[in-house]
Amino acid sequence: MHLEGYEFIKKHRPWQGMDKYSWSARVLLLAAVVLGYYFFKDAFLTAKELITSATHVQAGAGFFLTDFSFDKIDWALHGTKKYIILIVLEIFTFHFVQKVLEIQTGRPPSYKFSAFIHAEKRMLKASLLAWIMEIIFTVIAKVLLGIIGLKFLLAEPVTLLIQFYFLGFIIIDNYHECFGLKLKESSKRTREVAGIAVAVGGVAYALMFLPVVGVLVATMIGAVTATLAMERMAPLAPANEIV
Repeated sequence: MHLEGYEFIKKHRPWQGMDKYSWSARVLLLAAVVLGYYFFKDAFLTAKELITSATHVQAGAGFFLTDFSFDKIDWALHGTKKYIILIVLEIFTFHFVQKVLEIQTGRPPSYKFSAFIHAEKRMLKASLLAWIMEIIFTVIAKVLLGIIGLKFLLAEPVTLLIQFYFLGFIIIDNYHECFGLKLKESSKRTREVAGIAVAVGGVAYALMFLPVVGVLVATMIGAVTATLAMERMAPLAPANEIV
C-alpha cells in the first residue's frame, strides 16, 4: 500500500491546493522545515557517536550486536516529540487526506480556515489521548515482559511497536474525522485495523530519518497511504462536510 501511495502521489500531486490555506500553510511549512533540520542534526550526531564508539572499542559489527539499543535511535519520536510534530503538521495531514478522498470518491475538500481549526482541535485531543495510552501500554508491556523474563530481549522492540500504533492512529484519525466519527469511535475503529495503524506509523517513523524534509515526507506518504488503505479495507459512508 505504501508503494501504491507513492505512485498515487507521483500521479496526482496531492500537495496542489495548499496555497488556498494562505498564510497558515506557509507558517507551518517553515516550522516543519525547522523541525526537519533539528531531527536530521540529532540523527547525524547519534550516528557519529555510534560510529566513534565502535571505532574506539574496535569491535566492528560485534559492537552493534552487543551494545546496540533502540533507545540510541529513538531520537525522532521519543516521548512527546512525535505528537508535537503531528500537531504542527496537522494542516498537511488534513489536506492530504481530503485530497485523496476527493480524487478517489469525489468528496470535495474544505479549504475554510474554520475547517482547519476544527481539525487542529481534534489533533490536540487525539494527541493527548495517544500520549496517555502510549505511556499506559508501554508500562503494562514492560511489566508483563518482566514477569515472563523477556523484558531484556523484547522491551525495546515492543515499545517501538506501541509507538508505531499510536502514530498510525493519529494519522488514521484524520480519515475518521472527515466522516464525522467521534474520537472514541475513531479509537475503537482503529483497533479493528491495528495492522494498518502499525504499518503506517512504522513507515512514517522511518521516513522521519530523511534529512530535513523527512517530517514532511512522512506526513504526506502516511496520510495518503492511510487513506488509500482505509478506503480499500475499511471504508466509511459519506458524512456531512466538516465546517
